[in-house]
Amino acid sequence: MIIYISENNPDCNSVLNLMDKLEVRYKTKNVTKNELYLQELQNEGIFGTPATFIEDRRYPILGFQKEKLKVALGKEDDRSTINSSRSKCGGYGN
Repeated sequence: MIIYISENNPDCNSVLNLMDKLEVRYKTKNVTKNELYLQELQNEGIFGTPATFIEDRRYPILGFQKEKLKVALGKEDDRSTINSSRSKCGGYGN
């Protein structure tokens, strides 16, 4: 899994904290520190962070969508379907 992140972005921190809590292995690509990573992301038509690319999914998960990330990783709990419409990330749909 690759997570594109940027500096001073609370949603990026939330995604990374969730991955650590779920004990998921990931690689980060900081677009603030490395322009090549920014170009990679923009070549995919994505202009915001975080963007989480999970190997077996065709499209990345954009923003901090906790339940969507948990489901994609097979880490959802029994209540995930109840709260799935309550995304805290503005600008990105479920």
